[in-house]
Amino acid sequence: HTSSATASFLPLSGKSEESMSSQGARLVRELWNANADSVRDKAVILISKILRNVLKNPTEPKFRKIKRTAIDKRLNSVRGALDILAFAGFQVSREHYVLPETCELSNLVDVVEVFDKKVKDRAEAEAKLQEILAKNNKKAKAEMDKKEAHRKKIRAEQQQAQKEVKDKIIVSSKANKINFGMKLKQFEPPKEQRGG
Repeated sequence: HTSSATASFLPLSGKSEESMSSQGARLVRELWNANADSVRDKAVILISKILRNVLKNPTEPKFRKIKRTAIDKRLNSVRGALDILAFAGFQVSREHYVLPETCELSNLVDVVEVFDKKVKDRAEAEAKLQEILAKNNKKAKAEMDKKEAHRKKIRAEQQQAQKEVKDKIIVSSKANKINFGMKLKQFEPPKEQRGG
């Protein structure tokens, strides 16, 4: 699926894409481009929530340890989603995804910034699309109104012409005076003949 949200982007912090981890940016683009919008959007919301919770509370263990079954159920079918968690530093254990306390958080920041920029770009693109659609609808309505006004004018002219013809007094003509085509002979049935 291609949309304007897949255009090149700059993270909100002002870093260029090149200064960011190219692997992180690549993984986000893969997630963004390889999945249907509704699937991708749900995954982005979930991953963003997980990463933001860690960034807001970096020392809180409950945000660094997530049940594997819950995540696998929601993200296994989303191409690139689990790769982003792994890139952020989450490691797979038997029952959990765990982000070690020694893990650097810069990859989480990069992913969240790219997500934010993608979401912002998408919202701007959708707003622009709605603006264009509104302008096109307004133009189309104006054109339809113009055509309808023209049709009404034509109908009024036709009705006026019909009324004028109907109201016109029939003037006597030479054809009327000489009873044109009126040489009628009264029908007489043949007389019966007798005898023979």
